[in-house]
Amino acid sequence: MLSQACYLKKKPNQRHTGWGMSWPLGAKRSILNRMTDLLPRVRRVVFKAWADKRAAHQPLAGSALLVPLLTLGMFQELAADNPEADSPSEPPSKAPAEQSTAPETSQWPSISLALQDRYLGKDLSNIGVRNDTWCLSQYALGTPKQVSDLGKESESAQQFAIQQFVDLPIADIRAAMGRYVANNPQLTRGTTNTIIIDIEFPVHPRQLWKLMGGPDHDQITPLFSDVVQAFARRFAVVREHYPNAQLTAYGFGSPDSQGREREVEKARLNAEIMATKMGILESVDAISPVIYERFGPAETPYKHRDRATIQGMSNSLAIVQASDRPLDILVLLSLSIFNGSSEVTQRAADLQGLAERLALLGKLGVKRVIFWNGGEMLAQSVIPVSERLAQLRMLEQKDLREVDSKDSSTSKPSQPTQD
Repeated sequence: MLSQACYLKKKPNQRHTGWGMSWPLGAKRSILNRMTDLLPRVRRVVFKAWADKRAAHQPLAGSALLVPLLTLGMFQELAADNPEADSPSEPPSKAPAEQSTAPETSQWPSISLALQDRYLGKDLSNIGVRNDTWCLSQYALGTPKQVSDLGKESESAQQFAIQQFVDLPIADIRAAMGRYVANNPQLTRGTTNTIIIDIEFPVHPRQLWKLMGGPDHDQITPLFSDVVQAFARRFAVVREHYPNAQLTAYGFGSPDSQGREREVEKARLNAEIMATKMGILESVDAISPVIYERFGPAETPYKHRDRATIQGMSNSLAIVQASDRPLDILVLLSLSIFNGSSEVTQRAADLQGLAERLALLGKLGVKRVIFWNGGEMLAQSVIPVSERLAQLRMLEQKDLREVDSKDSSTSKPSQPTQD
């Protein structure tokens, strides 16, 4: 057992059935190292408690259930099977997201698909993929697409862009959001689906540390506070327009591409934790660390993929711990390689590598992941997203058959020996 108590706690009157995590300081590494051993017992406890509540017709949202930690996203996953959790306000033709999926028979997390500012115009339930997530671009909140990333422009241009971001009146943000809603009727106001709020410019969440002061970038500055509040205002406006949706903040908790533990990684995480304590995530239900494919199998850093995955989950747990309200963790994955430093950037990601990453996330207790893609085709290719996801599922089935075959061979009774 863990040397320190670890609990998963649901607060009363929470908007969704996503659950936050809480544990004593210093237990994070121990949790990650021992997740696999404890998962079977934890799942039995959680599912029994959930079933008892449901049988008694008691809503989970009003419950103060305390169970051992280690089941990231589990209750969000269970809510999809609860007929009382989602309202039928989303027409199937406009939001194909509210669908049943194939029963899960492996340790992979369930898979959702998110496209940028649209739903995929195809039902993917036959391959066990949910079309239930929408990635909302930041222009919906009055921030132009062309604003440059912090660090890529001159210092004066950076300061001007950031000041524009901070100074934009909330009335203008609401007006921009209203135009976006009118132009995207597929995303209905009453949706209960997941919305990723994608704000990357002029300050990506991973770059918040650059706005902090001191030699170690660990001191709050007026500009850091202003940017935190600017993010929070935009998150709040999305909540006003989509009160029933599950909102998740893009990029918080994202790891280094190789999972390195340098001073810059420590500064990044510290800034995100500080921003969380200052209320940046008050209007959202989850964070979405970006654990995209960054390298191809022939590149040396590819071997550090597992380290990056674990770092992303560790970062996210630290941010959740810093929040004063429950937050879920919805991991973002990619079917393509996105990394300007890679020789194979924009190419289709290695399917076997994706399968291994999904298996690792499953072992860590993650119950749901979201694959992001810009449109219906993979980047710089003619490969449909649906086709690539189907190929990925075939790998899962292959692994299941191999496991079943191995189990069958080991369960055969030994032949009696001849005297």
